Amino acid sequence: MRHALAIAVLVLSGVLLLLGLGQRTFLAGPAEIRLPVDTQSEAAFAVVDGTEFAKVPGQANVVVQGADAFVATAMTRDVDAWLAPFPHAELTIDQRQQRLLTALIPGAPVESSVAGSGAEATAPDEAAEGLDPRGSDLWLDSRYIDGVGGSAGAENETETLRVPISIAVDQSVLIATNGTDPVPSELTLVWAQDRSTPWAGPLLAAGGLLAVVGAVLYLLAIDHDRRGLGPRRGRRGPLQGLRNTFARPKRRSRAESPRVDSDTEAASRGERMSMSLQDRAGSGAASARTRSPKRRALSARRVVPVLGIAAVLGLTGCSADYWPQVGPRTVEETPTAQPSSIAPVPVTEGQLHRIVEQISAAANQGDDDLDAAALSERFVGDALAQRTANYTIRAAVPEYAVVPPRITDEELDYALVQSTESWPRTAFITVASSSGKTDADAAADGTADGSEDSGAAEADAAEGEETTEEQTSPSLALILTQQSPQENFEVSRVIALRGGISMPQAAPAEDGTALLSNDIETLVLPPAQVGDAYASLLENGAEAPEADLFDLQSDTLLENYGKARAASAQQQSDEKGQTMKYSASARQGEAPAVALSTGAGGALVATTVIDEQIVDAAGGRFKPQAQGAITALSGLEGEQERLVQQVAHQMLFFVPSKSDGAKIELLGVTSELVGVSD
Repeated sequence: MRHALAIAVLVLSGVLLLLGLGQRTFLAGPAEIRLPVDTQSEAAFAVVDGTEFAKVPGQANVVVQGADAFVATAMTRDVDAWLAPFPHAELTIDQRQQRLLTALIPGAPVESSVAGSGAEATAPDEAAEGLDPRGSDLWLDSRYIDGVGGSAGAENETETLRVPISIAVDQSVLIATNGTDPVPSELTLVWAQDRSTPWAGPLLAAGGLLAVVGAVLYLLAIDHDRRGLGPRRGRRGPLQGLRNTFARPKRRSRAESPRVDSDTEAASRGERMSMSLQDRAGSGAASARTRSPKRRALSARRVVPVLGIAAVLGLTGCSADYWPQVGPRTVEETPTAQPSSIAPVPVTEGQLHRIVEQISAAANQGDDDLDAAALSERFVGDALAQRTANYTIRAAVPEYAVVPPRITDEELDYALVQSTESWPRTAFITVASSSGKTDADAAADGTADGSEDSGAAEADAAEGEETTEEQTSPSLALILTQQSPQENFEVSRVIALRGGISMPQAAPAEDGTALLSNDIETLVLPPAQVGDAYASLLENGAEAPEADLFDLQSDTLLENYGKARAASAQQQSDEKGQTMKYSASARQGEAPAVALSTGAGGALVATTVIDEQIVDAAGGRFKPQAQGAITALSGLEGEQERLVQQVAHQMLFFVPSKSDGAKIELLGVTSELVGVSD
């Protein structure tokens, strides 16, 4: 019975050990599920909807091989809008047959993004040529193999790009190359399976424990059977039967051997000698027999703890995948789409940070090289005109004092992003700046004629608006606009915020805001009229009727430009006995105003006002001189009958609602000489 119980325990331990090992080997499922893609077309793009990845369990991956391989994730609405003009392959999963299905979607004509332009739709084939998906602001994340032409490109043909995919059901994955070549033929969707075996550890531990128990039971059974064998005299302690089995047989001394001798005297002497030797040998043998079982028992006691410790160490060496998770299990949930009745915020914090980094890099490269071409991908409109004019002047006149602040990628805590699903899209970002000056050169000295004095004074005034204090650099507000899905966000205005102001309260960027119509009537002044109203102040001074709409207590722009600037120049000219006439006119720029709701009843309005400083010879012998910055911008040289200097003021206003009873506040301005004509 004892033997049967021990064998049963050993057999059970073997089964448990086999099951535990089997969970990690032959009983485990496949490490990953692979579905190769065969587009069977020359489409340059392939798209997989987020709902398709959820049809197969496991961690989804996109594996693509080849030069210029590209994989991006984005919101499905953005991917669809970006792909709309282009033929592309749409991949879906057939769950029943475990294979991928490919559907070719033709490109649609692209309509003009300019309302009322009358431009005709662009044919799909014309719009689809050469659009590289890399670098688009729409992508939440993107990875690619940077393939280079020639031999380097051939080497990249063997490179493999593996991208883990964890997206919500309202997101999609775009797969492409450089926008012109077909999707790589080596394209596979892979789902890595969960290889954790929480019962392997318990099974192995239980099997090992039962193996020890079975071995002990088997030894006890053998000990019970062997106890009747061998002498019991002088033996104490456990496992006596096993000790009898392994104990040495007692040697009999020569004196103990029987010997027949007729001589009794000799026998008597031999018996006495034998007894003496026996006493000595017996005591030594008894001592040896006593020590030997004790040593064996001591060794056995030492071996058992060592085996136990070795078993414990072996089990603890298993990874956490071998054991059940104790306590609440943290499950990484796949993001899900949140239904909402309002338009979503189309740009995430990560996207904004990436956009600002690229804008800063482009601006800094242009500032360092005085190269406006470096700005072409990220700057448009008044922001591009400002820096282009500044670079042109400084390239010809190195001592020109007006140096734009350098745009850094340090984002400040004030941003507004338009909530919308369509285009154009608008964002308002504030960033820190650093001084763009490399030395403390003073403004250029004027000549004896009034024209040069005008140019120098213009530069001084502009410098005062660009960098209010030499020791500090202003915070900058960037107005960003994305005109279409195929274009990136571009800076249309760069405005230096005034020191000491408080920006109006606004909702967090992640909550989004509304882009207001330029003719909205709920504000103190419709956004489209703010620029014209301030232009009237520049042209006519603080006595203009529009002055009642603005808070002019801390407005220094009117003291340096417009009518005040012309009056000061006229006074200086008259004191010198010159006959030139100075005047000023102002108008709103051609670029439309941008108005974003602050969520508190008011709006931030960004607009541009063109301030024209006019110098006329008026038929006298004193004539305005064209040189320095004026010559650099216009190409005019020497005496002129008339000069018109155009200064662009990029301006930011807070326009309150009518119900607040407050006035329009000037929050920031950037001024730059952008043009000269005669």
